[in-house]
Parts: sequence; C-alpha cells; structure tokens
Amino acid sequence: MIQIRLKPPCRREFRKDVYGPGVISLSRLIWGSAGAGLFLLLVAAISEACGVGVLYPPLAATCFISAACAYLRVARPRQVIAGHFVSTVGGLAAVYAVNWAVSDPALALPLTLGLAVALAAVFMQVFDADHPPAAATAVIPAILPLPADTLVLPVHMAWGAVLVVGFSLAWNRVWFEFPAPEDGTGRTRRFGLERMELVGLGLCAAAFALMALRPVSEAVYMAGMWVMLAGVVALLAQPFVSGVVVGGEAKKCPPDQSPVPPAPIVRGKAG
Repeated sequence: MIQIRLKPPCRREFRKDVYGPGVISLSRLIWGSAGAGLFLLLVAAISEACGVGVLYPPLAATCFISAACAYLRVARPRQVIAGHFVSTVGGLAAVYAVNWAVSDPALALPLTLGLAVALAAVFMQVFDADHPPAAATAVIPAILPLPADTLVLPVHMAWGAVLVVGFSLAWNRVWFEFPAPEDGTGRTRRFGLERMELVGLGLCAAAFALMALRPVSEAVYMAGMWVMLAGVVALLAQPFVSGVVVGGEAKKCPPDQSPVPPAPIVRGKAG
C-alpha cells in the first residue's frame, strides 16, 4: 500500500522505510527533487566552465537516484563512478565492433544498441558496479555526437560521476547517513566503505581537481586523467580484493525427502 506522508522535513522522514520508492513523502518531494535538479545544474555549469565534456542524459538519471533514492545500492559512490566508466567503454567497443563488421546502416544501429547494452551489463556485473543510468551511457555513442574524443570519454564520464557523488555526499548527509550502510546498521566510520573503495575515491577526487584545471594547464589536466584512471582501477579491483570465491563441482541435489502421504483406506464388505 502506498503511503502519502505530509509531515514537514525531519530526521524521521529521511529514514529508509520512508525516503524511497513506495512512499509519497513531502520531505522526499522537496529534498530529493531540489537535489536532483541542483546536482545536474552544477554538473553542467562546472563541466562547461572546465572544458571537460560529459554526457548529460545518463548523469541526469544518476542525479535523480543519488538525491531521491539514496538508500538504493545503485546510488553508492563506487557503483556510480565505476558503472559509468565501464559502460562507456562497453558502448564505444560496440560502436567500433559493429562499424568494423557491418556495412548496412539499417542493420548497424540496432546491432550497436543491443551490443552496447549487453557489454555494459556484462561489465557492470563482473565488477559489481550495477548502475542503471549507465546503460544509457553505453548507447549514446551510437546515436548522438560525443562531447569528447572517444579515447578520453570514459575518463570524462568518471569525472562527471565523481562530481555527482561529491554533491550527493554534501546534500544527503545533512539528514542521514550516506552512503547508506549495506548491512542496515547505524552510522559507520569511513562512510561505510571498504578500504579499497576509499583509496579509489580519494584518487578520483584528486583527479577531479586536476582535470578541472584544464583551462589553466593542459598538462595538469592530462596528469589528472592518469590519476582518474588509477582511481577507477582501484574501485574496479575492490570486489576482487574483498570478495569471496564460491566454486567447485556441482553436487547432486539430495532426493526429495518430503513424506509420502499414506494410501487412502477403503472400507467395504468382503466379497
């Protein structure tokens, strides 16, 4: 059942059972909507001022999720940054592969779109970086002009994602713990992130500052590109550093142990 909550903003209205899909909350309408719009406004303004081109449509969806659905796992910083990066790589790889293999434009576009989403899905799942808006990042290279050279676009999208993450941290932590702890516990140290995630986010934040200096120095911008790559690599490596491998031969399923109902007793006269 849908709840409609008209209470003014307070900490109770920003708890997980209220601030999210399934609840029409005045606090979420005000705070989430204002945050989503403000995030994209600032992303566009800073991107234009710094000369670091990004794709605005998928980042718009990221802004909404980060401001209005902040408790979802797909809104966590690593998922946002790594998801956009690997999906951009998948989309560009699809464009190159289809252009090389297919000459018919009528067939090339559907193939490119399908392959782009497929590769993005594979990469996001392999690196535990599920972020639905990044699927749009993957398909845009097939249909729209790009704001940056194809070789640097993945790093630029990581740059834009870092910007959204920074705004999310500042905006959401006014009312509640963000990123939300994955185990459902209360406030945590280190933003509830693994050590490798913190290292990657630190590198990405430093890279963001260096790349933002592009109007001042192209060399500093290029250095920031390499630092951003290092930060993204650290984020992508995190699942393999802290993850647990489950494998081996499949065991036979045990036989059904459910009790067999007794046969019905038929009473009657002996013949």
